[in-house]
Amino acid sequence: MLLAGRPRRLVALLAGFLPALWLLVPVHELLHAAGCALTGGAVSRLEIEPLFGGALLARVFPWIVAGGEYAGRLSGFAPAGDLSYLAAVLLPHLALAPAGAALCRAAARRGRPALWGASFAAAAQPLASLFGDFYEAAAIPLTAAAQRLGAAWAPALRGDDVQLVWRRVAALGGPGPAVLFFAAALGGIGLALALLRVSGGVACRDGGAAELP
Repeated sequence: MLLAGRPRRLVALLAGFLPALWLLVPVHELLHAAGCALTGGAVSRLEIEPLFGGALLARVFPWIVAGGEYAGRLSGFAPAGDLSYLAAVLLPHLALAPAGAALCRAAARRGRPALWGASFAAAAQPLASLFGDFYEAAAIPLTAAAQRLGAAWAPALRGDDVQLVWRRVAALGGPGPAVLFFAAALGGIGLALALLRVSGGVACRDGGAAELP
């Protein structure tokens, strides 16, 4: 097994996981921006906390601002339609989760806990975004359909902060917004689990791993 009860392997795993977690904040946010720009949208403001390199990146990209309410957030963007919006929301996960899972499996086969820890930080991105990006991804087509059916309030249920969206639901009142909100939440969970399954998992299927000293 990768750890096999040896504390230094756990230390090595954490030594890979924690720096990767830090690095993935700006990488994740830059991929959001890339998803929007590559599909014809425009990016005007990407907030990244200085702790995660926001001040440095702001010197390189004029649309990056050091600071904000979140560790990182694409707060100013104009997608070229809903498909562009979906690309902006999902590109970090479509890029990072499969690559991270593949590296996890390779690390497990070779018995490299530090590499496994770093790769797991990428592979687990969908789990960290169940009620953020994945809620938003599911909400995009659902709210579009609801709006076509006459629910003019539906676009208010889009967003990557479910607590904020829920406050909008409460302000709107009535069963319709609540039903749509929970449908998007469940849909987001389904999308995340589907991506994790397609990514192939983070362990060797045969359970094998090389031995470490």
